[in-house]
Amino acid sequence: MSVYRDEIDGLRAVAVIPVILYHTGLTKFMAGGYIGVDIFFVISGYLITSVIENEREEEKFSIVHFYERRCRRILPALFLILFTSSFFAYYWMLPAQLEEFGQSLISIIGLSSNIFFWWKDDGYFTELTELNPLIHTWSLAVEEQFYFLFPLICYFSGKRQRFLIIVLILLAVLSFFFAQWGGNIESISKHHFYLFSQHSWASFYLPLGRAWELLLGSFAAFYLRKNNTVQSTWYKCNELFALIGFVLIIISIVFFDSRYVPPFPNCYTLIPTLGATLIILCGTNSTLVGKLLSIRLLRWVGLISYSAYLWHQPILAFTRLKAYDTSQILPMLIIISIVVLLSGLSYVLIEQPFRNKTRFSRKQIFFGAFISAMFTFILAVFLIQTATNRSLLDSKKSDPYLSDLRKYGHWQYVVQAFDALQKQKTFSNKTSVTMKKLILIGDSFAQDFYNMAAEGKHLTNYEIRVYFIYSRCQIYLGPEDRKQFIEVKHHRACTNTYDIKYALPLIRQANVIILASNWYEWSAQRLPMTLKLLNLTERQQAFVIGPKHFGKVYPMVYVSKSTEYRLKQYQYPKIEVIKINNLLEQTIDKETFVNLQKMICTGYNQTCPLFTRDGKLISHDGAHLTKYGARYVGNIIFKNRPLNKL
Repeated sequence: MSVYRDEIDGLRAVAVIPVILYHTGLTKFMAGGYIGVDIFFVISGYLITSVIENEREEEKFSIVHFYERRCRRILPALFLILFTSSFFAYYWMLPAQLEEFGQSLISIIGLSSNIFFWWKDDGYFTELTELNPLIHTWSLAVEEQFYFLFPLICYFSGKRQRFLIIVLILLAVLSFFFAQWGGNIESISKHHFYLFSQHSWASFYLPLGRAWELLLGSFAAFYLRKNNTVQSTWYKCNELFALIGFVLIIISIVFFDSRYVPPFPNCYTLIPTLGATLIILCGTNSTLVGKLLSIRLLRWVGLISYSAYLWHQPILAFTRLKAYDTSQILPMLIIISIVVLLSGLSYVLIEQPFRNKTRFSRKQIFFGAFISAMFTFILAVFLIQTATNRSLLDSKKSDPYLSDLRKYGHWQYVVQAFDALQKQKTFSNKTSVTMKKLILIGDSFAQDFYNMAAEGKHLTNYEIRVYFIYSRCQIYLGPEDRKQFIEVKHHRACTNTYDIKYALPLIRQANVIILASNWYEWSAQRLPMTLKLLNLTERQQAFVIGPKHFGKVYPMVYVSKSTEYRLKQYQYPKIEVIKINNLLEQTIDKETFVNLQKMICTGYNQTCPLFTRDGKLISHDGAHLTKYGARYVGNIIFKNRPLNKL
């Protein structure tokens, strides 16, 4: 059978368009746009298996030829992106960012960028990934790691196709098991079985949990070869199942919000991947779905989809590094236009020529790949060394912005003092009348609060103890099981831990109880009940610190800017934070609730300053405070009611 099908190129377009729009910021209508990568995995498995089986049937299959084809397909456009991105990284990135970029380059040529990002634990769905121009190469690494083993398994299975299929089925089942339930193996001593419990080796970035997706495409290829052609099935069945497949993909794209769906891959991933598989099996060009996917425009987008996927993330990341909001309609349209233009040029000028065997021989391809990889490695080392040199130079400059950012503008600063105090599990036996006891409970916003007190030397007449509760688990006491409100992917972490009930012994001893959290709507609504069930005495005082957000902050933008320029920078906070603060203000006593957001964001239309009055950055990520931000915010809230009583 012919491997090429018009509708497969259309399916590629259906995969790449949501990914690009999702990363651009259009998440309101495409909350699950990231599932396009899963569709790509299925398509890739189908196409590669079809090619291998064709060659095996004709007894022409060669491992060397297989990798030559992969090099022609993947490397030319990839190296173009790496070299272009390196140019902009050199001029636009902070030293720390440039160093990580150089490390990313090394991991990419080592076909292990997915492992690098997993090790760095940047988090694919965090705001930090918006500034990472190479984060998307994780999926290429997954494919290449899979295709390092897959052709070998096919080769050594010889003509025993049934044996090959059985082996692949076992591998797919094992892969899915680790992605869905494998974490139970790691926690077997806890005697709990969790329906969603991903093994750490089968997480989002790693091939162990992704192999079954590629193998779904492989099984589709085996089925179609055995049945000779997709049109051998009853026509009406093809229509129905292709339509079901298309609907499954659309549902996934629209509704699979990463905030509410357990971490991919898992059983939810079956919905878009089975949808793609049904279209491959049944979506012939004689069906409605097949005809839709065979539209010339969609096929053209499918043809340039690889280049489009490569180009979109660097363009978005470098645009954001220059502080442009890509979620607005005009910037979004401009970026998409640039992506389409560059992708079309890459496809015509780079991809097609290198796939032509008459223009580039096998030796030229392999030699070119080797030279390009070596050059990339040298470039990466150069960028890492440049980052180190710039760090040394920045420390000597009169403007301390970068050195301040390096010392105090990151997670390590936010957590270090709080974590050190957390080792003190109980209050001391001090009986001094002047030394009162204070317990601070909460998440990273509680860590910020402790830094406010420490940097401004507030609460010095209190013996402070802290208790950490992840924001994913929330602070709650009440008759309802909080698991029903917590995202499924966090059930395991929030079971028998990170619960305020375990802080009750400290609460009973404390004179002052402070709850500081990135409150969710469900916990904010139930906070009056939580406070009531603490059963505080008249001698005890509770304070609730509202959530905060200062808008989108891109620290790189403000390097070498004047103090006057920095002082003019204001941003709109997240509307969700304002809503939660309004809710708490309405339901919590004014002598208890601290609306930090309202005290700080006093600009036009409740906009928030990004810098203190002496030009120091307040927040490095829009939510958490630098050292100077902690001092600035702390001085304001401790001078105003109700915290001025302390």
